[in-house]
Amino acid sequence: MITFPFVGGERGIEPENIIYVQTDRRLNVFHVSEGEKEVQYRLYKKLDEIEDTLLSYAFVRCHRSYLINLRYVAKVSNYLLTLKTGEAFTIPRARYKWVKEQYVSWKNVDDTHSVLSGEWSGFE
Repeated sequence: MITFPFVGGERGIEPENIIYVQTDRRLNVFHVSEGEKEVQYRLYKKLDEIEDTLLSYAFVRCHRSYLINLRYVAKVSNYLLTLKTGEAFTIPRARYKWVKEQYVSWKNVDDTHSVLSGEWSGFE
């Protein structure tokens, strides 16, 4: 669990529940899965600092304004990153190859972990 100083007070959040973080200058909106619903929390901080905190938890910066949790990615193709929620984000040409490599690498590690733990059910 990571504690963030959100507007309205500190709150601890499990990184795997953060779907993505969207920024507009220094105001960041965390889109968080809480059970069946998605909630939003706001935080004033540089996205670079948030990225440093979340990088080791399978997050990728697909765009200068978005930090995405790879657990929620459905696919990366044609300069688009599509989430399992249906939301899609454009990926600039300069970042596309790197973002796709990060996703494929994470997916391979995740699939290997699932095979070893007996949770793997095959390809999607």
